Amino acid sequence: MQQGTEGPIFLIEAVLFVLRCLVPLLLMLGVSYLLKRLGLITPPPPPPPDQNNGHNGNHKNNGGGVAHGKV
Repeated sequence: MQQGTEGPIFLIEAVLFVLRCLVPLLLMLGVSYLLKRLGLITPPPPPPPDQNNGHNGNHKNNGGGVAHGKV
């Protein structure tokens, strides 16, 4: 007789394990939905037009930006 795989105890342990993973996930999704529904979370603003030109954008920002020293 195998220990741990017989009877309803194995089924109860499996259900508790699944619930342990699903309950926090459902709580996070529910809180996120409520915050969006109440308007406390808004979509991010669009990027500035000088950084949305298809290039890296580092050479177009008045001397190069943070990675380059000013002359």
